[in-house]
Amino acid sequence: MGKHYTIEFKLQALQPILNGKMSIREAARFYNILSNALVWTWLKRFEKKWHKWAYSP
Repeated sequence: MGKHYTIEFKLQALQPILNGKMSIREAARFYNILSNALVWTWLKRFEKKWHKWAYSP
């Protein structure tokens, strides 16, 4: 079974990407995440959920 990452860890890893300070590749390397694609998936899920939350009445 693969490694499980907490939501807190995922958000911590996404923060520098969202702030424009790191690329997905750089964040994956910095946080010792083996797959850039995994970080990309987290980012897309975050953006989708953020968009729904931010624009709901």
